[in-house]
Amino acid sequence: MNEKLEKIPVPSTLNTISYGFNTFFSQFIYMVFGTYVFFFYEVVVGLGSLYVMFAMIIYTIWDSINDPLIGFLTDRTFPFTRKTGKRFPWIVAGIIPASFVFILLFNPPTIDPSVNPWPTFGWIVFSTCLFDSLTSLCFVNVSGLFPDKFQTDEARRKAQGIQISLGMIAMPISFTIPPLFIKFGERSTYLNMAIACALLLFVVALFTLPGMRENEVIIERYYVSKEKSEGFISALKSSLKQSNFLGYIAISFGFQVVTQSLTGSIAYSVNFILRSSEYFLIVLFASFLTGGIISIPFWLALAKRLKNNRKSIIIGAISLIIATFIITFHYDELSSIIFNFILGFAMGNLWTLLGLIFADVMDERMVITKKDQRGATVGVGTFFSRLARGVQVATFAIVHQLTGFIEGATSYEELAALSPTPELALLGIRLHMGVIPCIILSICTLIFWKIYDLTPEKSSEIKMKMKEIGF
Repeated sequence: MNEKLEKIPVPSTLNTISYGFNTFFSQFIYMVFGTYVFFFYEVVVGLGSLYVMFAMIIYTIWDSINDPLIGFLTDRTFPFTRKTGKRFPWIVAGIIPASFVFILLFNPPTIDPSVNPWPTFGWIVFSTCLFDSLTSLCFVNVSGLFPDKFQTDEARRKAQGIQISLGMIAMPISFTIPPLFIKFGERSTYLNMAIACALLLFVVALFTLPGMRENEVIIERYYVSKEKSEGFISALKSSLKQSNFLGYIAISFGFQVVTQSLTGSIAYSVNFILRSSEYFLIVLFASFLTGGIISIPFWLALAKRLKNNRKSIIIGAISLIIATFIITFHYDELSSIIFNFILGFAMGNLWTLLGLIFADVMDERMVITKKDQRGATVGVGTFFSRLARGVQVATFAIVHQLTGFIEGATSYEELAALSPTPELALLGIRLHMGVIPCIILSICTLIFWKIYDLTPEKSSEIKMKMKEIGF
């Protein structure tokens, strides 16, 4: 074996921090997206919830093609790969434009959707699909780079810890900036918020790019395998035959549904159930974040004690199921603060450990295929993450239709005046905030428990096999 390939590169702390800023970027952008996009189009713009739902379904269908295809295409080496790396050029091409395309999401045509909904519907489809294409181009390659850049368990734990920390820093910023700009019923304030967010994202993108550069040793690994590259459909099918990958997908999907249902519901809860101001959003998110930060040392200590990521994640998932169910029953500002703290504490487990089992699953993928073709697998994983958002918006739309929530009602007083069943509409908000995602996560946790079998012993065997085949 080439001597250069035997030496495992250990990124510096500064370089690892730079890489970790991708989590700040993604955490920030998806928290703001998940919290405000559905609310903005239904409540502020006044587009019917079913229109929003179908627009997001089209976006999800696009995602189903876009993510795995991008992963497959960017797995390939090109003439420029030897000089620039395989992942870095695509990350640059995605992350910089995505910073500014975010503005389009909150700048639809000014046509009244109650008179003609189709221009606004088309704008959602156009802006979300463009946004998704750019973010997928970036983050499919960021995820594909992680197992190559961080080869040892120690390096991965360090990188994951830094990413989690930067993601945690992003969360209070993503919670704080929008309420400083928006007024629940004033459309123009959401565009101002989007511009401010885009400028911040651009600066963060510049910070993260140095950590995305592949060094010479990583680039050489791309040329180790002599195996013929799989076709796209073949790569897709083989990814879905990997049971541990499906186990990871299941638990990650359930986690994303809970996260997106919470963030998507919180503006509805503050505005309609608690009837509080936009600034109380900051208080609730701060409580949630505090619980998450405090929980990380606890969950890390538990994982270290158990020395089994599978068991640790199952314990964390059960805790999150309970916390998600409890939050359904918040009744005033104080109970909302307490329940959000509990939810953040429970959620800290999957925040911390999902990245580690993902790296283990990708290592197994390398041993199965004997080639560095993880991009298609990452793309499939990204699709299911986006599918969780599709499930979330479909749940919101169906629940609002069934419970009498009226689009364009910007306060409880307007809702009470327009809806034949205002109290049922409030119950619907509670259901899509807690009960429904709780049920989905329970099913996903059961699937993970049944099919995921990567123990520490199996992971060690996989790493030995990777060395034998030159990775």
